[in-house]
Amino acid sequence: MISLYKKLSRFAARHFAQRWLPLRKGRGVVSFTFDDVPASACQEGAQLLESYHARGTFYVCGGLTDGIEQTQPCHSVQALQRLAENGHEIGCHTFSHTNCANASMALLDEDWRKNQDFFEKNELITSGFAFPFGAYDLPSKLSASKLFSYSRITAGGTQVGRADLNALRAQALYADSTEADTILALIQQTATEGGWLIFYSHEVTATPGLWGTTPEQLESALRIARQLSCEILPVQKAIEYFKN
Repeated sequence: MISLYKKLSRFAARHFAQRWLPLRKGRGVVSFTFDDVPASACQEGAQLLESYHARGTFYVCGGLTDGIEQTQPCHSVQALQRLAENGHEIGCHTFSHTNCANASMALLDEDWRKNQDFFEKNELITSGFAFPFGAYDLPSKLSASKLFSYSRITAGGTQVGRADLNALRAQALYADSTEADTILALIQQTATEGGWLIFYSHEVTATPGLWGTTPEQLESALRIARQLSCEILPVQKAIEYFKN
Protein backbone atom coordinates (compact mmCIF):
# COMPACT_ATOMS: atom_id res chain seq x y z
CA MET A 1 0.00 0.00 0.00
CA ILE A 2 2.84 2.40 0.82
CA SER A 3 4.45 1.61 -2.52
CA LEU A 4 1.19 2.35 -4.34
CA TYR A 5 0.79 5.63 -2.42
CA LYS A 6 4.31 6.68 -3.36
CA LYS A 7 3.70 5.87 -7.02
CA LEU A 8 0.49 7.90 -7.01
CA SER A 9 2.19 10.77 -5.19
CA ARG A 10 5.02 10.89 -7.71
CA PHE A 11 2.55 10.76 -10.61
CA ALA A 12 0.55 13.61 -9.06
CA ALA A 13 3.74 15.63 -8.53
CA ARG A 14 4.43 15.55 -12.28
CA HIS A 15 0.96 16.85 -13.15
CA PHE A 16 -0.10 19.13 -10.28
CA ALA A 17 1.29 21.93 -8.06
CA GLN A 18 2.77 23.63 -11.11
CA ARG A 19 3.90 27.25 -11.23
CA TRP A 20 4.39 28.22 -14.84
CA LEU A 21 7.00 30.68 -16.05
CA PRO A 22 6.31 31.82 -19.65
CA LEU A 23 9.41 31.63 -21.83
CA ARG A 24 8.91 34.51 -24.19
CA LYS A 25 10.32 34.28 -27.68
CA GLY A 26 13.80 35.74 -27.88
CA ARG A 27 17.30 34.50 -27.24
CA GLY A 28 17.59 31.01 -25.86
CA VAL A 29 19.08 30.62 -22.38
CA VAL A 30 21.54 27.95 -21.24
CA SER A 31 22.28 27.41 -17.54
CA PHE A 32 25.09 25.28 -16.12
CA THR A 33 24.54 23.72 -12.69
CA PHE A 34 26.64 21.51 -10.42
CA ASP A 35 25.15 19.20 -7.79
CA ASP A 36 26.89 18.32 -4.49
CA VAL A 37 29.64 20.75 -5.55
CA PRO A 38 32.88 18.78 -5.74
CA ALA A 39 36.01 20.86 -5.30
CA SER A 40 36.76 20.54 -9.03
CA ALA A 41 33.44 22.20 -9.88
CA CYS A 42 34.41 25.16 -7.70
CA GLN A 43 37.78 25.42 -9.43
CA GLU A 44 37.91 24.11 -13.00
CA GLY A 45 34.17 24.43 -13.55
CA ALA A 46 33.91 27.99 -12.29
CA GLN A 47 37.06 29.08 -14.14
CA LEU A 48 35.75 27.74 -17.45
CA LEU A 49 32.43 29.54 -16.98
CA GLU A 50 34.20 32.76 -16.10
CA SER A 51 36.44 32.47 -19.18
CA TYR A 52 33.21 32.76 -21.20
CA HIS A 53 32.01 35.67 -19.04
CA ALA A 54 29.36 33.34 -17.63
CA ARG A 55 28.31 32.19 -14.18
CA GLY A 56 26.75 28.97 -12.92
CA THR A 57 24.59 27.58 -10.12
CA PHE A 58 26.08 25.33 -7.44
CA TYR A 59 23.68 23.20 -5.34
CA VAL A 60 25.20 22.59 -1.93
CA CYS A 61 24.70 19.93 0.73
CA GLY A 62 26.21 21.40 3.88
CA GLY A 63 26.82 17.90 5.21
CA LEU A 64 29.26 17.21 2.36
CA THR A 65 31.49 20.21 3.11
CA ASP A 66 35.16 19.21 3.37
CA GLY A 67 34.18 15.59 2.78
CA ILE A 68 34.49 12.96 0.06
CA GLU A 69 31.54 11.97 -2.10
CA GLN A 70 31.73 9.33 -4.86
CA THR A 71 35.55 9.40 -4.40
CA GLN A 72 35.56 13.14 -5.18
CA PRO A 73 36.77 15.76 -2.66
CA CYS A 74 33.97 18.21 -1.97
CA HIS A 75 33.85 21.96 -1.58
CA SER A 76 35.09 23.98 1.35
CA VAL A 77 33.26 26.93 2.88
CA GLN A 78 35.96 29.24 1.50
CA ALA A 79 35.42 27.87 -2.02
CA LEU A 80 31.66 28.50 -1.77
CA GLN A 81 32.28 32.02 -0.53
CA ARG A 82 34.59 32.68 -3.49
CA LEU A 83 31.94 31.43 -5.88
CA ALA A 84 29.39 33.80 -4.38
CA GLU A 85 31.82 36.72 -4.43
CA ASN A 86 32.47 36.06 -8.13
CA GLY A 87 28.79 36.19 -9.01
CA HIS A 88 27.88 32.51 -9.11
CA GLU A 89 24.60 31.34 -7.58
CA ILE A 90 24.57 29.11 -4.49
CA GLY A 91 21.56 26.80 -4.18
CA CYS A 92 20.23 24.29 -1.66
CA HIS A 93 20.51 20.52 -2.21
CA THR A 94 19.37 19.44 1.30
CA PHE A 95 21.90 19.09 4.10
CA SER A 96 22.34 15.32 3.89
CA HIS A 97 21.68 14.66 0.19
CA THR A 98 18.24 13.37 1.14
CA ASN A 99 15.98 11.54 -1.30
CA CYS A 100 12.94 13.79 -0.97
CA ALA A 101 10.55 11.25 -2.51
CA ASN A 102 11.28 8.73 0.27
CA ALA A 103 11.72 11.00 3.29
CA SER A 104 9.01 11.96 5.77
CA MET A 105 8.11 15.64 5.76
CA ALA A 106 9.36 15.96 9.34
CA LEU A 107 12.78 14.63 8.34
CA LEU A 108 12.87 16.73 5.19
CA ASP A 109 11.88 19.94 6.98
CA GLU A 110 14.66 19.35 9.52
CA ASP A 111 17.18 18.69 6.75
CA TRP A 112 16.22 21.88 4.91
CA ARG A 113 16.53 23.83 8.18
CA LYS A 114 20.02 22.43 8.84
CA ASN A 115 21.16 23.47 5.39
CA GLN A 116 19.71 26.94 5.85
CA ASP A 117 21.54 27.22 9.19
CA PHE A 118 24.74 26.23 7.35
CA PHE A 119 24.21 28.98 4.76
CA GLU A 120 23.43 31.63 7.36
CA LYS A 121 26.41 30.68 9.53
CA ASN A 122 28.72 31.07 6.56
CA GLU A 123 27.06 34.22 5.17
CA LEU A 124 25.86 32.57 1.98
CA ILE A 125 22.64 33.70 0.34
CA THR A 126 20.48 31.13 -1.43
CA SER A 127 16.97 31.05 -2.82
CA GLY A 128 16.78 28.05 -5.19
CA PHE A 129 16.71 24.30 -4.66
CA ALA A 130 17.58 21.13 -6.59
CA PHE A 131 16.06 17.79 -5.58
CA PRO A 132 18.83 15.22 -4.93
CA PHE A 133 18.62 12.40 -7.49
CA GLY A 134 15.89 14.47 -9.19
CA ALA A 135 13.51 12.60 -6.85
CA TYR A 136 10.35 14.24 -5.56
CA ASP A 137 6.74 13.50 -4.70
CA LEU A 138 3.71 15.74 -4.24
CA PRO A 139 4.27 16.65 -0.54
CA SER A 140 7.95 17.50 -1.09
CA LYS A 141 7.16 19.50 -4.22
CA LEU A 142 4.50 21.50 -2.37
CA SER A 143 6.75 22.11 0.63
CA ALA A 144 9.71 23.15 -1.50
CA SER A 145 7.50 25.62 -3.39
CA LYS A 146 6.86 27.45 -0.10
CA LEU A 147 10.53 27.62 0.89
CA PHE A 148 12.35 28.30 -2.39
CA SER A 149 11.93 30.61 -5.37
CA TYR A 150 12.24 27.56 -7.63
CA SER A 151 13.04 23.85 -7.55
CA ARG A 152 15.07 21.94 -10.14
CA ILE A 153 14.67 18.27 -11.03
CA THR A 154 16.36 16.16 -13.75
CA ALA A 155 14.09 14.70 -16.53
CA GLY A 156 16.24 15.99 -19.40
CA GLY A 157 15.63 18.07 -22.50
CA THR A 158 15.14 21.76 -23.09
CA GLN A 159 12.08 23.72 -21.96
CA VAL A 160 10.15 25.61 -24.62
CA GLY A 161 7.15 27.89 -24.21
CA ARG A 162 6.91 27.58 -20.45
CA ALA A 163 8.73 26.05 -17.49
CA ASP A 164 7.41 24.81 -14.15
CA LEU A 165 9.25 26.77 -11.45
CA ASN A 166 8.38 23.99 -9.00
CA ALA A 167 10.07 21.36 -11.18
CA LEU A 168 12.54 22.85 -13.65
CA ARG A 169 13.84 20.16 -15.99
CA ALA A 170 17.59 19.70 -16.40
CA GLN A 171 19.78 17.74 -18.78
CA ALA A 172 22.74 15.62 -17.65
CA LEU A 173 26.17 16.75 -18.82
CA TYR A 174 28.10 13.54 -18.18
CA ALA A 175 31.28 12.60 -20.01
CA ASP A 176 30.39 8.92 -19.78
CA SER A 177 26.87 9.09 -21.22
CA THR A 178 26.03 12.45 -22.84
CA GLU A 179 26.92 12.40 -26.52
CA ALA A 180 28.35 15.45 -28.29
CA ASP A 181 25.53 15.24 -30.87
CA THR A 182 22.95 15.42 -28.07
CA ILE A 183 24.56 18.52 -26.59
CA LEU A 184 24.69 20.23 -29.99
CA ALA A 185 21.08 19.34 -30.86
CA LEU A 186 19.71 20.56 -27.54
CA ILE A 187 21.55 23.88 -27.69
CA GLN A 188 20.45 24.36 -31.31
CA GLN A 189 16.83 23.74 -30.31
CA THR A 190 17.18 26.15 -27.40
CA ALA A 191 18.59 28.86 -29.66
CA THR A 192 16.05 28.33 -32.44
CA GLU A 193 12.96 28.15 -30.24
CA GLY A 194 13.94 30.65 -27.57
CA GLY A 195 13.90 27.94 -24.93
CA TRP A 196 15.73 27.29 -21.69
CA LEU A 197 18.25 24.48 -21.34
CA ILE A 198 19.62 23.67 -17.89
CA PHE A 199 22.63 21.36 -17.74
CA TYR A 200 23.63 19.58 -14.55
CA SER A 201 26.80 17.71 -13.63
CA HIS A 202 29.03 17.09 -10.61
CA GLU A 203 32.83 17.06 -10.83
CA VAL A 204 34.83 18.70 -13.63
CA THR A 205 37.99 16.69 -14.18
CA ALA A 206 39.94 14.86 -16.87
CA THR A 207 38.92 11.52 -15.34
CA PRO A 208 35.37 11.99 -14.03
CA GLY A 209 33.15 9.29 -12.59
CA LEU A 210 29.74 8.38 -14.00
CA TRP A 211 28.20 11.70 -12.92
CA GLY A 212 30.91 14.15 -13.90
CA THR A 213 32.05 16.08 -16.94
CA THR A 214 35.45 16.80 -18.43
CA PRO A 215 36.80 20.32 -18.95
CA GLU A 216 36.68 19.63 -22.70
CA GLN A 217 33.00 18.65 -22.66
CA LEU A 218 32.02 21.62 -20.51
CA GLU A 219 34.06 24.02 -22.65
CA SER A 220 32.48 22.62 -25.82
CA ALA A 221 28.95 23.21 -24.48
CA LEU A 222 29.89 26.75 -23.44
CA ARG A 223 31.44 27.47 -26.83
CA ILE A 224 28.40 26.19 -28.76
CA ALA A 225 26.02 28.22 -26.58
CA ARG A 226 28.04 31.37 -27.25
CA GLN A 227 28.35 30.66 -30.99
CA LEU A 228 24.56 30.27 -31.23
CA SER A 229 24.04 33.57 -29.36
CA CYS A 230 22.40 32.02 -26.30
CA GLU A 231 22.40 33.81 -22.98
CA ILE A 232 24.39 31.87 -20.37
CA LEU A 233 22.89 32.59 -16.97
CA PRO A 234 22.61 31.06 -13.50
CA VAL A 235 19.15 29.65 -12.85
CA GLN A 236 17.85 32.53 -10.72
CA LYS A 237 19.16 35.09 -13.21
CA ALA A 238 17.51 33.16 -16.04
CA ILE A 239 14.17 33.35 -14.23
CA GLU A 240 14.58 37.11 -13.90
CA TYR A 241 15.53 37.33 -17.58
CA PHE A 242 12.34 35.58 -18.69
CA LYS A 243 10.18 37.55 -16.25
CA ASN A 244 11.53 40.87 -17.51
